[in-house]
Amino acid sequence: MNANFSEQKPVKKAPVLLVAATVLALGAGGAFFLTAEKSVAKDITEIAPSAGEEKPAKADKKAKEKAAEAAPAAAAEEQGSIKMGNPVVGSVNGEEIKRSDVFAFIGSLPPQLQQMPVEQLFPMALEQVINNKLVVAKSAEAKLESDPEVVKLVDEAKTQVVRNVYLDRQVTAKVNQKALLKKYEELLDELGDVQEVKARHILVDSEEKAREAIKKLGEGADFATLTKEVWPGAEQQNGGELGYFAKTDMVPEFAEAAFALDKDQYTKDPIKTQFGWHVIKVEDKRTRPQPEFETVKPQLEQQVRQEILASMLEQWQKDAKVKKFDLNGDPVKETKSN
Repeated sequence: MNANFSEQKPVKKAPVLLVAATVLALGAGGAFFLTAEKSVAKDITEIAPSAGEEKPAKADKKAKEKAAEAAPAAAAEEQGSIKMGNPVVGSVNGEEIKRSDVFAFIGSLPPQLQQMPVEQLFPMALEQVINNKLVVAKSAEAKLESDPEVVKLVDEAKTQVVRNVYLDRQVTAKVNQKALLKKYEELLDELGDVQEVKARHILVDSEEKAREAIKKLGEGADFATLTKEVWPGAEQQNGGELGYFAKTDMVPEFAEAAFALDKDQYTKDPIKTQFGWHVIKVEDKRTRPQPEFETVKPQLEQQVRQEILASMLEQWQKDAKVKKFDLNGDPVKETKSN
């Protein structure tokens, strides 16, 4: 059983420390450095568009503004205070900042931050957009375009972008439906036929309480209702429902007892585990449904791409004149493969 199966599954929330730290970074202008790496890649892409491709800067800007304008619309339904449109929300030395600019920045933040209420996040995001514009203006005044360090970093970033685009195109050209289906068949073989049971359980802190619950079940008590009456744990609210699980998903004592039961049976003796004393009822048994191809296709494609890349690099090394030495500069002895 999962180490904390008796606890209520937590609602997904942004980690408090992460949110607090990032909010502080926003307030102090630190978020500029959080997005700096993305910005470099974006800037280099703009410097070196694909060959024969003209960068539609104005079209891109309009598209981004339109998308950003739509962002507050959804929030407006919940908040009831955000008006439609794209008003000016600030300015730096006469340069207007539109609401779409701020929402575009918010869109670049980690998902946990984006979940914050817009009325809390917007002022901090606006502050950051203003800071970014000030930094851009100040750095432009410094005229560092020809600075050796800047030129070196730009060249390195450009090389990395070109390399990534080339590899992506080489790999993409070799990904096809046949390769994906083959990988899908391998996945199904690996998963095999997994048997599952669907069960409920009652968890109490003593054998006496567990036996009392079993007695009441024998007198005709409803399992889910009884769960809510005798179990103070978090899962009692849903009648001890565990859903479907495989034998390996649970601690051994619990799994053995559950899989020994037939459908609609419950344990006539309490089951002791590290969590306490259990009464288990099995509601259904089945072979776990195999995952649909379309559901796992993204993961399969990622695996296929990794294999294609590894194969390409191996072949390129064979085709090239590659020499390898150990850390002392001595030749590495080649190992003959069978």
